Amino acid sequence: MNIDFCKALQDGKLTPATGRIVIYKNFIDVSRGTSRDHNDLLRSLAAKYKLPKDDVISNAIRLYWDYEDKNSITVSPVRKIDEEMFYASEEFNAALIKSTI
Repeated sequence: MNIDFCKALQDGKLTPATGRIVIYKNFIDVSRGTSRDHNDLLRSLAAKYKLPKDDVISNAIRLYWDYEDKNSITVSPVRKIDEEMFYASEEFNAALIKSTI
């Protein structure tokens, strides 16, 4: 699977199929569609792995994602800090996303 990391997906221009991703250290949670927003995912991730909720909410990477085709996905940062944090560990974050989606 190929990951196209760019700013193509933006709030206000999302389709019903666009999902969300949150990454905190080596933990990840993903939603498909609009059923769960980033705040839901952050709380869920903290509870699932017994992580400090405030730390997860403050320091997790928030991304949007959608399929380009059956072999590629587009992943976009929500905030500038998310882009910076993604690129700081790009290979690790890409592998984590590929293993989950």
